[in-house]
Amino acid sequence: MDDDKSMVSRCDATTCRFNDDMACTAGQVEISMSGQTAQCMTFSPADDMSDTQSVRADQH
Repeated sequence: MDDDKSMVSRCDATTCRFNDDMACTAGQVEISMSGQTAQCMTFSPADDMSDTQSVRADQH
């Protein structure tokens, strides 16, 4: 077991193609900080969406 890895416990980006019922299905994600807010750099709009958005990532 590798204890230095984090997992995204919940994804609020309902328009992301990797969001499946509030769970991230991406193989890996890149998170960056913008002020006090974490932004998912892996966000990719679902096929029926064209706009990108900033999302919050809860890490545990």
